[in-house]
Amino acid sequence: MADKTPIGFLDSWTCRFGADSLDFVELGTSPVLANFPEEGVVFCEKDGSRICLDRSGIEDLMSCTWASHLLLEDQRLLAEREFWAFPPPVSPSTPFGNVPSSADVGCTELLRHGTFLFESLCVQRIGLVEGVDVGLGLFARRPIPRGTYLGEYVGVLTRRVCEDDGLYGFALPVVDPDLVVNASKFGNLCRLINHSDDDWNAELVSVHHEGLLHVLCRAIRDIMLDEQVLIHYGKRYWMPESRRQVRLGGSVTDTS
Repeated sequence: MADKTPIGFLDSWTCRFGADSLDFVELGTSPVLANFPEEGVVFCEKDGSRICLDRSGIEDLMSCTWASHLLLEDQRLLAEREFWAFPPPVSPSTPFGNVPSSADVGCTELLRHGTFLFESLCVQRIGLVEGVDVGLGLFARRPIPRGTYLGEYVGVLTRRVCEDDGLYGFALPVVDPDLVVNASKFGNLCRLINHSDDDWNAELVSVHHEGLLHVLCRAIRDIMLDEQVLIHYGKRYWMPESRRQVRLGGSVTDTS
């Protein structure tokens, strides 16, 4: 992976402290890459054996650059926050409408430090289902109680370019501009969570934290040992006709 990236991917930590004339961001020293577990990320092989992958290993597996914090495509998004239009009710005392704050939901420290529930999760190759390679999934290594925050869905905060803005784009609750968190090139384990049409056990929720919107993954019921973490991404997720729905243990998993 490259050590530098264009200003188009300024991380929010750099933007927050007013670095408005940089040509490049040193990702190697940026907090956006911090908080990768020293013991690595557990990956389950097809034969059931488990290995621990370092950051380079998980990046190769996911085909993206690891990130632990939200990135911004353009620092102007930060400067234009006061013009973001949220659905009502919006008032001077509630500028983010009905979007809760990180303090309201108890995840301030998680967002501040980029922590993740690494010790409770592992990556697993699902393999062939109905003749289609489903790819990777995120599984529970131990029971996870309802209401637990697994971590932040991180990527690049950007304006939506088209309706199908990539498999890893998640829309934010902003009427104008049309914003998404795109994890296609930068992301963490949340980008491996598959879709379920009928038996999802987690959800993505938006919160505001220190003036920026963030997306968190939260368990909506108790997740059992060895159970796959699944989310219902919504009907619009299935609009591209090229995507197939494969039934996996009572759940429908995307195979695009």
